[in-house]
Amino acid sequence: MAENVKKQTAQELREREEVEKELGVVKAWIQETRELLLNPTPDIDSLLQELEIVHGEVINYRQNVDKLAEQQQSKYLDLYTILPSEISMQLAEVSLALGAIEDQRTREIKEDFSSRIHGMSDKLKTISNKFKEKSPDVDHAKEEVKSLFDDLDSCGCTLSELDTAVQEFGRRNPLLAKQLSDAINKLSEMHHHTTRLADCRNNWLKKVYAVCYLDEYNEMLDFIVRWSEKAKSLVRANIIWNSSVHLQEQIRMYQAVFRESRELHSDLESMAEKVDLLSEVLQVESMSQEVCELSRHTDELQQSIKTRLQSLQDGHKSMEALEFEVKALHVALEQVQATLTSPELARQSLKEQLIQRQRLLADMESFKQQVQAVQLCQSALQVPEEVMPNLAICRTALRLQQEASQLQHVAIQQCNILQVLQYSSASRSLF
Repeated sequence: MAENVKKQTAQELREREEVEKELGVVKAWIQETRELLLNPTPDIDSLLQELEIVHGEVINYRQNVDKLAEQQQSKYLDLYTILPSEISMQLAEVSLALGAIEDQRTREIKEDFSSRIHGMSDKLKTISNKFKEKSPDVDHAKEEVKSLFDDLDSCGCTLSELDTAVQEFGRRNPLLAKQLSDAINKLSEMHHHTTRLADCRNNWLKKVYAVCYLDEYNEMLDFIVRWSEKAKSLVRANIIWNSSVHLQEQIRMYQAVFRESRELHSDLESMAEKVDLLSEVLQVESMSQEVCELSRHTDELQQSIKTRLQSLQDGHKSMEALEFEVKALHVALEQVQATLTSPELARQSLKEQLIQRQRLLADMESFKQQVQAVQLCQSALQVPEEVMPNLAICRTALRLQQEASQLQHVAIQQCNILQVLQYSSASRSLF
């Protein structure tokens, strides 16, 4: 009998050790989890994952403890006795601790959600206030709005993720989730209101920019139209081919207009860009057509100006060469004429006069080369054929050629006369 009691006591002690061992494992886990909850991970997403793991482990341990308590209750009920107080107290203590862990986890999640919601609310308020602030200039306002739109989009994504997480949490904690859902709904309204405010600000900016773009467009349009009128008046005017001086003056005018035309291409490209930007707030079909027509018209005028400028430069170069040769011939003729009509020559002896005129005749041989040079330049003159007969330089060249021929003829006649007079004078001296 005593032997049986001894065996039962030993068995009871072993079973109690097993119970305490199992409860010890749970207690150790509770202590470890308490430390985790007291020192949570700074990263919110990681913390939520850890809290979900804790939730799963709490459920598992509670099931184990409940099963253990049920086993112990059944065991001692079969023995017609009550559950020993040391075991019942430990089971109660562990159950309470597990409940506290679950409550702490729930509080942590609620605080995390509340923190996120509060942070989101502050961020939306900041964005909303910035949309209401005045900017120093339009460009700064444009950059600010773009940055705030990016922030607003980011808030929208975060809000969507937060709403999904709250709904997931609500399946296990309906009461707490109701409070969080109300807060999320308020955030959604705030986000919607801020988005409307952003749209209004953006639309206002578009209108402001449209005015700026329109002013710039009209400014460039005015420049191109004025240039076109100036270019058309030049192209329609007849070129004055009278002299190299007149041609040089016209070249300067054409060069000035052609230099101005270098800005046209970039201006037209800029106008097309402005039209594209204005299309967001204006009907721009007529403006697009206007830019196309201006581009075509200015290209034609540029080409006409360029062609005429080349003609003027070619004409000026050939005109200068002709004027140079005509002037040289004119100077040579004047010198010969001055010598032939000089009073000093008339006072010299017949012999001296004859020698002088013979020298002049020899010098006049160079007239042929000068006349040929004039004729060559005249044939190379790059002016319209219909204007050549009316050019003063051409008439002067023809007159000088005739004068050169006449002077030679006069000089020959004078030499012949002087030879006859000298012969007659010599004959009288003999008699």
